[in-house]
Amino acid sequence: MDKDEKMLHMLMDFDPTIRFAAIVDKTGTIEIYSQREGLKNLVPFDETKQTLKRALHAWDENARVKDFIGKGMYSIASYKKVKRITVPLGNGRMLYCTLGNDPIKTGIFAHKKSYGHLADMGKILSIVDFIKDQK
Repeated sequence: MDKDEKMLHMLMDFDPTIRFAAIVDKTGTIEIYSQREGLKNLVPFDETKQTLKRALHAWDENARVKDFIGKGMYSIASYKKVKRITVPLGNGRMLYCTLGNDPIKTGIFAHKKSYGHLADMGKILSIVDFIKDQK
């Protein structure tokens, strides 16, 4: 199993709300992906490919301000049904994940409006760093 495949397996094992995870090259071509078994795509695959290209373009545009605010770490876009997370991996490559965004209805959120599932970015980035550091 190569590093990219291992990263996707670890991400899918870590969080059952991750629906789809992919690594794309600098042109937006999917190099490898993993999809949660039993889940139907909410977005057609061709549209997902276009989304990946737009996300890569956004990271390229945002790189213009890195001297002012630092290098980008990750981006989250939240929608009613999913959260989309992108993480730059270096050399123009990017990790892309979609997570279910079911409202939180427990604990302090039981009787309040919920804005959806919380993404544990610390753990996601720890997995990315762990894999990147392996030889």
